Amino acid sequence: MNYNEAELVHWMQNKETMSLLPAQVDIDLTNVCNQDCYYCNSAEFRAAEPVQKKYHEYIELLDKLATWRAHTPKSYGTTHTITYPGGGEPTILTGFEKVIEHSVDQGFLVAITTNGSYLNKLFDMPIAKLKKLAWIGIDIDAGTEDLYEKIRRSKVKESLFERMKTNSSELIKRGANVDFKVLLCPDNDTPEALEDIFAFVKQAGGRKVFFRPMILNNEAYQITYQTQSILEQLSHKYGQPFWVNHNKSIPRNYKRCHQMYHFPVFCANGKIYVCCEGKGDPQFELGRWDQGDFRDIWMSERHHEIYNKTNTGLCQPCRPNKTNIEIENIINTPDKIEGLYK
Repeated sequence: MNYNEAELVHWMQNKETMSLLPAQVDIDLTNVCNQDCYYCNSAEFRAAEPVQKKYHEYIELLDKLATWRAHTPKSYGTTHTITYPGGGEPTILTGFEKVIEHSVDQGFLVAITTNGSYLNKLFDMPIAKLKKLAWIGIDIDAGTEDLYEKIRRSKVKESLFERMKTNSSELIKRGANVDFKVLLCPDNDTPEALEDIFAFVKQAGGRKVFFRPMILNNEAYQITYQTQSILEQLSHKYGQPFWVNHNKSIPRNYKRCHQMYHFPVFCANGKIYVCCEGKGDPQFELGRWDQGDFRDIWMSERHHEIYNKTNTGLCQPCRPNKTNIEIENIINTPDKIEGLYK
């Protein structure tokens, strides 16, 4: 249980007089990507709207996020974490590095998910600010170029593998918190491929390697006990920490997605979606962030309508699953939160 979840329950008890600020926001800097990963869950959305904005528009967005409390003083919580997860490849945006530095300057806890191809843009960022980034998560999916290309399929003349390798190593030397991320699938779920991944991360000096299941056809790839055992053996062999994310596979105990009030996505098409897996779907569209003031449509009737009409039984496995489960548990036993405020 954490304060964010407790704040949501308190808001539910006082929603006639109080608002609730999202704890975390995702910001997609572009819908353009220089890879064509066969598992990409935003490929159709990106193909339909291959857009990106100017970096200064994101600077203005960050300024509004940073002053949300002053704009909506009668509210619970605070927006403290910003993740740049992709949509497209975030480092492609001209001025990407300026957006990241401004995020740090505004005091946000900042994280980036990237294929690493243009992380060299961060090389001139002051070391002290670079070290403040919570993490830079580099998607690799393989430790060798051949398998990397089979899964990630670079859309340029030369594979992005070596460029990613060089950029990640240089950032690690500068003291950045670099983790490596792997979507497990039949192609890389073999003893040989998994060892190549650990060897790569160890050589690069990565902090940790994260494994999570690929989602295909609305189902999470099954991570077996055998795979878990192999990962543990390799972690011991290479002295390399790892973590396996099973959160998407935990059975749901909730009918409503409570994270719709804690976790909006600001997309490169100028729209806000309250479902991280529903980008491009009008069903989850709250409104626009590039016109007017998005803070005035937060907690609007439209917002509540999306929450009340969404049937999570039809949703694919998603990032907020575990948090939704914990929130549901608190809702069912609200007395558990009282100690947090004493």
